[in-house]
Amino acid sequence: MNSNILKDKIYNISDKATKELGYELVDIELNKSSKILSIIIYIYSKDGVDFDDCKVMSKKIEDDIDKLDIDESYYLEVSSPGLDRPLKNQDDYRRNLGNEVEVSLYAAIAGKKKFIGNLDNYDENNVTLDVDGERVEIPIKSISIMRQSIKF
Repeated sequence: MNSNILKDKIYNISDKATKELGYELVDIELNKSSKILSIIIYIYSKDGVDFDDCKVMSKKIEDDIDKLDIDESYYLEVSSPGLDRPLKNQDDYRRNLGNEVEVSLYAAIAGKKKFIGNLDNYDENNVTLDVDGERVEIPIKSISIMRQSIKF
């Protein structure tokens, strides 16, 4: 089966299951190494995702995925997206409103290529950060990478 078609089918199965279980589907990765296909499904919950959440999700979808016409052996993994993953789309921005983020740019804005501040707002073209009480609007197309800021 074509990998794009397979990914779409897995997406449909996973999206339905996440909605039924109260999670959000963040992403699906298909990785082939050697003779085994890795299917990795990332789920999100505002309360966090732990091992038990991943186990429940895996049990919910494994029979439906087994019924797909997958031509090779595969390994199914359900995971949290992780705090340090890049924020790439409108759903990621929505989930991180109010959180402190680090934004690296392709080219400097106001003499800076890196900003750290709370994600205050976003639309289809820009994100707005609160950087020490100052609002900074950044065009999304200028962002090289944006991640949630993690402090130890």
